[in-house]
Amino acid sequence: MKYEYERISAKKVTEPSLAQMTENAIRVLERSENGYFLLVEGGRIDHGHHESRAFPALNDTVAFSEAVQKAMDITSEEDTLIVVTADHSLTFTMGGYPSINNPIFGLVDEFAKLGKLKGTVPEDGKPMLTLTYSDGPGYKVHRMKNGQEVPRKDLTHVDTTAPDFVQDAGVPRYEVSHGGEDVAIYARGPMSHLFHGVHEQNYIAHAMEYASCVGANRHHCTGPHGERDVLLSDGQQV
Repeated sequence: MKYEYERISAKKVTEPSLAQMTENAIRVLERSENGYFLLVEGGRIDHGHHESRAFPALNDTVAFSEAVQKAMDITSEEDTLIVVTADHSLTFTMGGYPSINNPIFGLVDEFAKLGKLKGTVPEDGKPMLTLTYSDGPGYKVHRMKNGQEVPRKDLTHVDTTAPDFVQDAGVPRYEVSHGGEDVAIYARGPMSHLFHGVHEQNYIAHAMEYASCVGANRHHCTGPHGERDVLLSDGQQV
């Protein structure tokens, strides 16, 4: 698949959006009387981050959000569990104290450069990006020339909002590495109360198995008259 910005900017759009594919998949799978499982991945978010490119990564995050919203719009919270999470983060960071509404892909704005917030002006006197990576290929773009380390590139007259712009990085690597912080997990629908607080990643699969009434632990799935008996997040039974 193309990056989302490439898909929508093409002279002739030949690929469906992630939201469109999600809707089509649900329309086919919902025909089953036995329920269904669908995995939707915004895989190009990861690709953009690994390339140290915030523009495609964040635009594909928006496309993924639209796919989640589409799934919510065409399914019922009463009988469909939707779980949204990630398998890892990357060393993507935001800094510099930019003011509210400053372009996210741009440079930290004049509010900070003028020193109205103590300590926000970079010590080398050059503007800084709001979005950077701790490591990755951006180091060579911004801090090396002809194989030699040089002072950090001056981005004053550089279009940092361009789709192919590579963010700066603190350590040279062939690609941005995975991060170590916890990633979020969101859930809606039956048994969504199982997803709360901090969990080990392998917990998610067990919770989904339990909620879906598959696997070994199924004692909660049969009511007194043999019917399927699953608790909703508000304690009601279906």
